[in-house]
Amino acid sequence: MLSSISGGAAISRPYEDPVGDDCRVYVFTLGGTIDKDYPKLTSGYAFEFGDESAAQRILETHPNLGISYKIKSICKKDSLEIAPNDRDNLCLEIENMIEMRRYHLESLLRIVVTHGTDTMIETAMYIKNKIKAKNWGLTPHFVIAFTGATKPERFVDSDASFNVGCAVAATSCPCEPWSVVICMNGNVIPVEQCVRDEASGLFMKVVVKK
Repeated sequence: MLSSISGGAAISRPYEDPVGDDCRVYVFTLGGTIDKDYPKLTSGYAFEFGDESAAQRILETHPNLGISYKIKSICKKDSLEIAPNDRDNLCLEIENMIEMRRYHLESLLRIVVTHGTDTMIETAMYIKNKIKAKNWGLTPHFVIAFTGATKPERFVDSDASFNVGCAVAATSCPCEPWSVVICMNGNVIPVEQCVRDEASGLFMKVVVKK
């Protein structure tokens, strides 16, 4: 697989070789509703971010996964509070992953990002544009899948587990040599074609009329 691109603490399921495994998924977490937890204090009333991410709990409770994974927290924020430096920190981590795989051109780099839903599209577009603008030369194919949840993962009726599962699966199927996609509501949508319907809150693909 060849493509040319122009211009916190980590949690992992152990694996041996640091590169060359198409069944390895890197997960970066930035907070959002998906990671909200119940208040620790009995007098508390507002949800807060806990010590472990939703992605960690979801992946650890599925022992029959055919993947290995590594999880790293970038920040723990509501998506409306995501700042440019948070996006830059995420971009740096992804660029490091690409650089690490630079000479392993036959491998597929799989990245999942969990994020709040309000500014998920903005962050995903920022990452795509930053990576696209860098002169990489030849790189392996990679898929970066953004996902989140409309209810905290702690809720019984949360969509978190479903969405994370969709995002992990989406990273195994590159839509193009390098892809940044939104995985929400049962759909995988290239970020440049994704919008959020204000009335329903659903993430939808832009329909281009011919």
